[in-house]
Amino acid sequence: MRPLFPLAIMTLMPAPALAQADANPVRSAGDAFGHKQGDEAIGLYDERSVRGFSLEAAGNYRLNGTYFVKNAGVSNFFIDSSTVRIGYNVIGTLLPGPSGVVDYRLRDPAPGEKSLATVTYDVYGQPIAELNFRHGASSGRSSYSLGISRNFDVRSAQGGRGGEDLLVGGIARVSIASTRAQLFFGEYQYRRRGEFRVAPVDGTLPPRIARGRYLGQDWAFDQGQRRIGGLLLDHELSSRSGIGATLAFGQEDPTLAFAQFFRSQESGASTGYVLAVPQQRSTAWSSELRSYLELPPSGSTHRLDATIRYRRSTALFGGAQTLALDPLALGDCPSDIAEPDLDLLSADQHIEVSQLGLGMGYRGTIGDRVRLNAGVLKSFYAKRVGSEAGSDKVTTAPFLYNLGGSIAIAPRLEIFASYSRGLEEAGVAPSSAANRNEILSTIVVKQAELGLRWSIASKLNLFLSVFDTRKPYAGVDARDNVYRFLGDVRHRGIEFSLSGRVLPGLQIVAGTVLLDPELVRSGEGASDGLRPVAVPRIRAILNADLAIPGVKGLSVDAGLLHVGARAAQSRTSRDGSQLFVQPLTTVNAGLRFGFRLGRHDAVIRAQVLNLFNRFAWDVNGSETLAYNEPRRARILLTIRY
Repeated sequence: MRPLFPLAIMTLMPAPALAQADANPVRSAGDAFGHKQGDEAIGLYDERSVRGFSLEAAGNYRLNGTYFVKNAGVSNFFIDSSTVRIGYNVIGTLLPGPSGVVDYRLRDPAPGEKSLATVTYDVYGQPIAELNFRHGASSGRSSYSLGISRNFDVRSAQGGRGGEDLLVGGIARVSIASTRAQLFFGEYQYRRRGEFRVAPVDGTLPPRIARGRYLGQDWAFDQGQRRIGGLLLDHELSSRSGIGATLAFGQEDPTLAFAQFFRSQESGASTGYVLAVPQQRSTAWSSELRSYLELPPSGSTHRLDATIRYRRSTALFGGAQTLALDPLALGDCPSDIAEPDLDLLSADQHIEVSQLGLGMGYRGTIGDRVRLNAGVLKSFYAKRVGSEAGSDKVTTAPFLYNLGGSIAIAPRLEIFASYSRGLEEAGVAPSSAANRNEILSTIVVKQAELGLRWSIASKLNLFLSVFDTRKPYAGVDARDNVYRFLGDVRHRGIEFSLSGRVLPGLQIVAGTVLLDPELVRSGEGASDGLRPVAVPRIRAILNADLAIPGVKGLSVDAGLLHVGARAAQSRTSRDGSQLFVQPLTTVNAGLRFGFRLGRHDAVIRAQVLNLFNRFAWDVNGSETLAYNEPRRARILLTIRY
């Protein structure tokens, strides 16, 4: 399930900028739905937006396909890649979530794989150094990856600078006879400037302001740690059966956090405040016991899986202090105010979540034309929220299920369909809400889908699907600024993906999703027919990577992303219209060049992002805005040794 950590703070705090110059997601992506290698990601979707929903909020994560609660960041020191699995690509996934799955693949260095040293002059001039020691035993019985990354001057799109961060992480794998064990860990320490967001009033967008001008207080530095660890065990009982276990730990420990908010008027005048948040530590343990049995092959394959899943999460929240700012024009630096003494503040509420799941799944094939996936999960969920005023407990025990499959109707053409009912987290009230950091109850989500997969050529695949996803909708209630369930939402859409090699040396990843998002049943504070906040009707991408003929090791690449207009508020203004942020189209361009540096292989990666410096306001579920990142450049050098 999703991390029990304040949503607004997570949104404002970027992940550590880990990189390697030769990571190329365009070359390794199997579709256009979302793929990441190193710090480069492409695709229609990412963890925060899949068919208009957030998998980060829903908590739909897998680790090598196994159950895993992500409560802290992950690192490419132990993660090889991450892939958004949706539609056709969840047919092989045990008990997938209706909204899709983010599948992390653990790193497992091959025999002879070389270590990496990377130096980066990253966006906004951040100097970053990274060492990644890798080794795979020639016998194949063991491997490890151990890394350290240091950012000496953390900077942001909003002009923040002067911070620093340090990451250490790694993974080790040992295989003895029929038993395989993988142990991973990561520790991330950070200090960075607090950031700001804008809340529009009077049903109008704020005027454009200069980007890169820091509008926070000099003392407003976020500080804290993230830590993660886990163990995966798998044992083959025979060639067709096995057992396994996963145990994972994650902790977010923000010692200090600051967020600044401005209430903007059409005239450009604004009022603002700084939100000072004391320590809000959250911890999650998750575990899975699993077994499988494959029936003897007879022209078809049949696999039965049984799983027991358990998680326990605890979190502290509340106790924040609000510090008012003098009125000013939006975009001007606010006047200095006294730094609060956060030693006098403490979280005044806590939450405990426990969940037990008992599941069975079937995955199989009939001949070489039919694939099937079916599963059922009984989930026992309990959440208790406590404060000085008392405590409140919520329990639920729904039956969850999924059914899907595909059939080949021609040698290169398959059709697929699925229906699923799952239990997902609904997220956390943002810091701009009156009930900031309150964790909402779980929700039941349903999705139906129909589509096709066409292998146009051996390395070129097309996916086309239609889907209907329904779930309760959480947003900010205009009457009292409380983040709560406002009704139900339905996302119907058409999805297209084309990826693969179109010409020798030319690889593309292209995709489009057309959505019809709508609030379909009113609750308190919602109106039928309004658009859900932050969900565009259209999202489209095109990425291409071309190896330059005649120049060994040189390739150029470009990427285009178009995001349509998105609702900025879940209510209508005085004239009856709904406020929207403008659509945005951005273009990135770059190159890679592999060469020999002395006795070592090396790769240079250079990029210009938002090439034409387009400006737009972006919105999230808190109904607050931040501008998009301006044009920026980065260059990386990776040496294999």
